[in-house]
Amino acid sequence: MNHIAATDDLILVGHSSASPLVAELATKLPARAIIIVDGDIPPPHGRASPVRPVLHDFIRNLAGAEGMLPVWSRWFARDPQRAALIGLDILARDPLALAQFEDGLPTMRVDWFDDTIDLLRWDHIPAGFVQASPIYDHATTEALRRGWPVERLNGTHLHPTLCPDEMAGAILSLAHRLRQRS
Repeated sequence: MNHIAATDDLILVGHSSASPLVAELATKLPARAIIIVDGDIPPPHGRASPVRPVLHDFIRNLAGAEGMLPVWSRWFARDPQRAALIGLDILARDPLALAQFEDGLPTMRVDWFDDTIDLLRWDHIPAGFVQASPIYDHATTEALRRGWPVERLNGTHLHPTLCPDEMAGAILSLAHRLRQRS
């Protein structure tokens, strides 16, 4: 943790499965706020998984004999509707961009998704939510129920990659609103 400069204005941002990680980090660093981008909202404390149970079951069926998964972008190759919600169809229009994207993806073992984080209570830390895709309608509902500010974009799960300027604007807007609250 000594690579992060001390500041009283630290706002942590987590995308997708990084949501529990950003909540955990916020309890260990002097975080002023957190922003979750197109991910599940972790419980206020206790055990948190990187993915919902239905996705976990789906992933288990993709693993090879050694427990290795294909790169993340290939998980939804047989489901064009899901690929479109994620934005893989847009990325695939440029084979070079897709290849570069996939080159940056880690190869993972399926048992990585068995890990959980035992979260300390983090719900006292101001938080906001950016919904980039309809996949996370349920998380937007939960964020609103918790009284969080929400930014909704009409995009895909890969909006941070496909439309970085719009995503940066949404994150900065939320950061400004969260600073005003604290």
